[in-house]
Order: sequence, then C-alpha cells, then structure tokens
Amino acid sequence: MLKIENNNVLIPLVLWKELKGDLYFNELIEIIEDRETLFEAKAKTEYFVDLDEYHQERMKRDAL
Repeated sequence: MLKIENNNVLIPLVLWKELKGDLYFNELIEIIEDRETLFEAKAKTEYFVDLDEYHQERMKRDAL
C-alpha cells in the first residue's frame, strides 16, 4: 500500500481518506495537512512577523 519514492512516502488516497475518518488517526492527518498549508503560505510570502513582536505592537495599539 505505501510506496517510498524519491525520499517521499506515497499514501493511496483511499487509505488517506480512511485514516482521516478514523478518530484515532484524524488528528495526525490534519496536522500533516496543516503543515503542508503552512509550507505553501511560507513559499508565497516575503515577510513574516515575529509573534512576540506582533504581540507587543498589538498590546501598544490596544492600550491607546
């Protein structure tokens, strides 16, 4: 079922959907999907705000 190709593990879509519907494995599948979304977002942007910097600026702004 699983296939390793070019340093990647390929999972058949049927198995992916089955695991996504399983309460035990659902969280893992969602983490993998969220990580892929994060990688795509990072590739599309040129600038990231540091979380601590953002929080400090937000607190200053909210204090006004």
